[in-house]
Amino acid sequence: MKLLITGATGYIGERLTSLAARDGHDVYCASRKPTLTKYKWLPFDLGSPTLEIPQDCKALVHLAADTSHNKNTSSETEIIAARALIQQSSLTGTKIIFISSQTASPDAPTSYGQTKWRIEQDILAAGGVVIRPGQVYGGQERGLFGVLSSLVRRVPAIPALLPAPLIQPIHVDDLAAAILTAADNNDIRGETLSLGMIQPISFGAFLESIATDKLHKLRLPVPLPVPLINLGTAILGKNLTARLGLDRLLSLLSLKPMQSQASLIRLGITLRPLADGMHKSGSGRRRRLLIEANTFLSYLLKCQPHKDLLRRYARAIEILDDGQALLDSKTLSKLPCAVALLDTGAVRNTVYGQAISRRLHMATALAEASPQGASTFLGLKRPAGFARAFIALGMAVLKDICWRVLSIVASPVLPRLVKRKIQRDD
Repeated sequence: MKLLITGATGYIGERLTSLAARDGHDVYCASRKPTLTKYKWLPFDLGSPTLEIPQDCKALVHLAADTSHNKNTSSETEIIAARALIQQSSLTGTKIIFISSQTASPDAPTSYGQTKWRIEQDILAAGGVVIRPGQVYGGQERGLFGVLSSLVRRVPAIPALLPAPLIQPIHVDDLAAAILTAADNNDIRGETLSLGMIQPISFGAFLESIATDKLHKLRLPVPLPVPLINLGTAILGKNLTARLGLDRLLSLLSLKPMQSQASLIRLGITLRPLADGMHKSGSGRRRRLLIEANTFLSYLLKCQPHKDLLRRYARAIEILDDGQALLDSKTLSKLPCAVALLDTGAVRNTVYGQAISRRLHMATALAEASPQGASTFLGLKRPAGFARAFIALGMAVLKDICWRVLSIVASPVLPRLVKRKIQRDD
């Protein structure tokens, strides 16, 4: 379909444009500055919102908004621009989709939320579609997500707001997919779609996910009373608070939970887990493979495997197998020696046991071919001597007996350690 996107160079707009073009749509980008040469560009400015909509354009996605806090740009400017787009889209029969905000409300504490709400009313009256996303994250560090990522990266602690505000995150790619679905579905008109996690999470949990899943850093939560923040912003003043982006951060404090489940079902969208979305690729598939690699190789080498060995295992599974991790167990990842419970004859006779066995064989082959594995298996640089050898042999026999007994006791729960329930043979 033919799409026209305003604000195509912004955080959401840039990703939406890229995914739409990848899916084969004919994309027109409307923005102040020219976009990449592979996209068709139309000049557009909120201050002079004249825009010629291409012929047979199916949807106009309105993302453009003033984020510069320019004193020459007022809320009325954005509202007038939106009304001009509504008029032009109605003349050409183009569906208009407005990307609003969860903060949109007639009594929102910020002008940002109030402006979004007023534009929503005009869009709905014209039969357009309003999309209210929760906290958008993932991809490039831009928008509020970029501000929060930078904050977590630079500050050694996470502010735990008291009382804790609740948010409903949505990955930027999931939001883009929802927008494209709404644009393509002729039955979706004159309605508001709320998009975000069905179960809200605390703002502190979101920051913690940025720290652990995205930046791989340890950040301790520090209680921060909301009245103290309000006092600080009062001292800074309204203009400085807006320039620092703190006004949008403060708007989270008064968020009301969205009922997003019905909208997600209507669009057929399943949101990715937060931890997966924080990954650079936007998917946890590779991360889960690396965790599985670390589990198997730590079990085999009895030490922490090198990072290049982990990557080789993940690459081998992607090329020689289905590229999906079999294991999803915190117990195994934290206690790799427990893999011995899966490395038994009784388990290998089952279908899931055979799959685990194949993965172990691949891990063993990779480990044996590595310098680290050769050093471990051949006993290089290991102190010699009869006494040491005798003690090591005794410990090996004792461990084997213990694991055999434990495997019999734990065998009923072993299938639960496997992520995917592989179909058993008839």
